[in-house]
Amino acid sequence: LRQPTLHSAPPVEQRPPAEMAAAGKRKATSVDTLPPICGGAFVTSVVMYPADVVRAICMSNPGTGAGAALKGFVEAHGVMGFVKQGLVAEVTRASISRAIKFFMQPIVHRAIYNKPETQGTPISKGLAGAIGTVPEVIAISPLENIKLAAQLDKEGRFSGSADIARHIMKTRGFGGLMIGYAGMQVRQCLWTGGFFLTLDWYKGQVASVCSNKLAQDVLSGFAAGATGIAMNCWTDVCRSVVQKKALADTFDPAIPRPSMMEPLNPVPFFATAGEIMSARGLTGLYSGVGPKMVHLGGSGAILAVLMPRFKTMWFDAMGLY
Repeated sequence: LRQPTLHSAPPVEQRPPAEMAAAGKRKATSVDTLPPICGGAFVTSVVMYPADVVRAICMSNPGTGAGAALKGFVEAHGVMGFVKQGLVAEVTRASISRAIKFFMQPIVHRAIYNKPETQGTPISKGLAGAIGTVPEVIAISPLENIKLAAQLDKEGRFSGSADIARHIMKTRGFGGLMIGYAGMQVRQCLWTGGFFLTLDWYKGQVASVCSNKLAQDVLSGFAAGATGIAMNCWTDVCRSVVQKKALADTFDPAIPRPSMMEPLNPVPFFATAGEIMSARGLTGLYSGVGPKMVHLGGSGAILAVLMPRFKTMWFDAMGLY
């Protein structure tokens, strides 16, 4: 009788490169991407904090230049103010913000389009990024208010982030920690959507004139971050003014406590935009655009460099693919 032919697996050297690279490794899940994402987000937040201080002062005081903002801050708090005034709140906020942003974008993309974001279009990537900011803004709003109060505290009324949180809770309740939510949501949608919408396009453009991969990531990341700023700078100015006034109102007992739903009301945000436009024109709405370009353009560059490299190092160390 004729013996049946046995089909064995091809020798290792004949297997496709992708299969050989994945041999002995576990397929990564979304949760596996969290450690490298958090690491990249934390490093970026620490490096860019001084630029964020200047940005916050310029935007909450339309017309104030970067030099004047920096000088005023140092005169009020000294150089150590960059460590004492809201550093913990800002690094925590920014790290959480960027971690959720890069964690949620591929998840939202797959949920909407049923394919990984690596196979998406610029529009699909940008839209997924914008939608993924909803949990991000909910998570960071309390820290955003604590940080802003610390950075604007020229009188030294607060002794730290915990003291600010207690004051807001006492005078405004939990809703006080969400002051400016509507403006922050618009801001994050525009920047994140703009960043993911244009990042790959900029990479393609930079690659045509520069062969160095690191330089490509730095330049394209900065350009994508700057594009997001061009789209959302006015929102940051408006929400900063709204938050600054609301936080100042917490020291006036005569002003009644707003409703818990007040932070969700977009009317004060857009009303402030109209007031600034009428008083100072487009220049007023883009107050602090220079420091913001440094802050988020630089952040985009650092993130574009660190995220893929941290992910590769973590996956190699953990035996993931």
